[in-house]
Amino acid sequence: MNKQAEVVIIGGGVIGCSIAYFLTRHGCRDVLILERENFQGKHSTGRSAGGVRQQFATPVNICMSRFSIDFFTHFEELTGQDPEYRRYGYLFIATEPAHVDYLQQNLRVQQAEGIPVEFLTREDIAKLVPQLYVEDVLGGTYCPTDGFVDPYSIMQGFNRKAREQGARIELETEVLDFTVEHGRITGVVTNRGHIATPVVVNAAGAWSHLVGRKLGVDIPIRPTKRQIVTTERFDELPRELPMLVDLSTGCYMRKEGDGVMLGWADPNEPESFDTTFNPDFIDAIIERALPRVPCLANASINLRRCWGGLYDISPDHHAIVGPVPQVEGFYVCTGFSGHGIMHSPAMGTAIAEMILFGESRTLDVKPLSIERFSTGELLHETAVI
Repeated sequence: MNKQAEVVIIGGGVIGCSIAYFLTRHGCRDVLILERENFQGKHSTGRSAGGVRQQFATPVNICMSRFSIDFFTHFEELTGQDPEYRRYGYLFIATEPAHVDYLQQNLRVQQAEGIPVEFLTREDIAKLVPQLYVEDVLGGTYCPTDGFVDPYSIMQGFNRKAREQGARIELETEVLDFTVEHGRITGVVTNRGHIATPVVVNAAGAWSHLVGRKLGVDIPIRPTKRQIVTTERFDELPRELPMLVDLSTGCYMRKEGDGVMLGWADPNEPESFDTTFNPDFIDAIIERALPRVPCLANASINLRRCWGGLYDISPDHHAIVGPVPQVEGFYVCTGFSGHGIMHSPAMGTAIAEMILFGESRTLDVKPLSIERFSTGELLHETAVI
């Protein structure tokens, strides 16, 4: 291993690769990614549902999505990798007056930010997706430029292009400690030796808080398992099916190849690093999906395509991005709460600009500073899946 680097990034998932891409794109070539596992994207990136949407409740999340979705439209041109971006839309479905009020409130924020979101009536929804049961539906919101990408392709595109531009990656390399002099980062201690560096980015996802502890920095992250179920080939739903989100149950689904991908955030899932798929989850998600999409009764579960992955959840479900005041040269980029894939271009841009120019010039990410947890200026993202 080269024993020094201009910038060291801890974590080789989509966020770490995006940061490396934008750093090298700006001419900072001496970038080293450290990945603890023997391959990248093992716990979160490669286990994501891949959704990309602009239907959030706060302007900062909406702006990050808008920037990232525009980047995805040019992703293959910029990286040489097809992101498999499918603009099939997101459809949020409301069955209670409170849900309608909630969607309409968010709609006003989204439209003020220039997002082409519209409110749909029950009849509109039935026409858009005839396979849905809509007798209890009061309305919903739909954005046609939302959709989904292939998470692994996004990571690989950033990764390969960053390496072409000079970045390096070391697998099976665990960060054990740091060296600090006069309050400034001077190096990283790993299981393969010491690396001298003046800049470290903590992009370790669900493990970010453990990395922070090595420097006495509190990064408020909860690692939590999320699970996905996929069916065998199922042709009763169209390939262009929007990502469906049923607010009455929290269940979401989209087409995945020839099958259907179903997900649900179990509110009782404890904090842990466990990614073992629980077979009981199949019954739980079918119970929530069938009333909305009755034809799924004809689908068979593909047991080889059911998995668990990790969310890195912050207290206000917003990312934690930027320099850490206690330690000069130490940056954090984590806490995406399930939005890491969709916001990866925005976050790579922001961190790269902070490191190289002293500020994020393209996007205003000041609200995402780690300092908000000490000042009490938390954000309030409620559009969480």
